[in-house]
Amino acid sequence: MTMTRSFRTLRSLVLLSPLVIASLRLSAQSPVVSPPVAQPPLRFEVASVRPHQSAGDEPSNRRVLPGGRFVATATTVRTLIRIAFGTDDNRMSGAPSWTDNETFDIDATTADHAEVTTPQQFQQLILSLLEDRFQLKFHREQKEGAVYWLELNKPGKPGPALKPSTPGSEPNMSTNSTGSRTVMKVTNMSMIDLAAALRRQAGRPVEDHTDLKGNFDFQIEWSPEETPDSADPSLFTVLKEQLGLKLQSAKGNLETLVIDEISHPSAN
Repeated sequence: MTMTRSFRTLRSLVLLSPLVIASLRLSAQSPVVSPPVAQPPLRFEVASVRPHQSAGDEPSNRRVLPGGRFVATATTVRTLIRIAFGTDDNRMSGAPSWTDNETFDIDATTADHAEVTTPQQFQQLILSLLEDRFQLKFHREQKEGAVYWLELNKPGKPGPALKPSTPGSEPNMSTNSTGSRTVMKVTNMSMIDLAAALRRQAGRPVEDHTDLKGNFDFQIEWSPEETPDSADPSLFTVLKEQLGLKLQSAKGNLETLVIDEISHPSAN
């Protein structure tokens, strides 16, 4: 689910030969076509951000609605940061305690009600909201650390539950956990998407090294904490036996998000 936002055109004239001159004369008689202009990233034109008035044990909730509308209730700023950067708490530093303890209600709409069609657009919108209303400033740092490589358990042999997606099916990925069982259902997603989704489940970044092309469908269930009494196997076992995949420990470059500055939201 990606969208190309830039177009590159590189032309170089090294020798001005008669052939080049003739070509230039011909092109001068033809209409000039301007290159496509990259579209600016989506931004919220209107955004209401208010402290959440608790009336009990309301669930935290976030929804993207038609017409470019984003609605969040009882949501912490740390949650918004996680969404914007696709990162986890252990790869984030510098956020003050109130970003965990205080919750907010948000109702925002994109300029011209532009629809949000990709995860990348949604992340950019949340980042712009943090920068505009919470005065977020940040930088990134790189360091070496432990990662997993997502690989085929047996070369060229995917597992029985890993099915090629039906053409035209909608991309979707959901992960639900009851504490004793986690269910992941995937439709029309790539191995790169799966690797990104497994990061939170596996406890460290996951890089795709399967060389599997195309998109896939599957559903798997596992026990987050496998014990002798568990009805379901571990994530590692399910990946190997059902999807024909394995998580191989490796070293990789880890990016840490450092929060330099963040403030309570500006007035509406």
